[in-house]
Amino acid sequence: MPDYRELLLAKAFEIIPGMDYNKFLYDFRDRREPPCLIYEVVIKENETWDYLKDRVYPNLVRYLKGKGLDPTSGEGFIVALFIKDWVYLIKGDDFFRVFCEMEDLNMTAFSFRVLRWLAQ
Repeated sequence: MPDYRELLLAKAFEIIPGMDYNKFLYDFRDRREPPCLIYEVVIKENETWDYLKDRVYPNLVRYLKGKGLDPTSGEGFIVALFIKDWVYLIKGDDFFRVFCEMEDLNMTAFSFRVLRWLAQ
């Protein structure tokens, strides 16, 4: 199985020092049209893939559904992934693609997984 951290970090479109995150967030929200949600995820050093698979992804899709976004598309949000002293910004669709790669799913199968999470 590939290292999920390497896959996620490779998808980051921007990497910022953790100390600068609040300034980034303020500036980002001020200039972003249309508005875009930012979902924050903290990854501890010893965190396993199972934590993301069983906790982070299901909670994320429920959150997206509650905000009125399509929880299967990956559009309209960015994941701010906190690892040590850095924040890795990942587009929603790329965050979902990592799940599919780790679990060997296509996007159709991922959509069914999302439906199962929403039903729980």
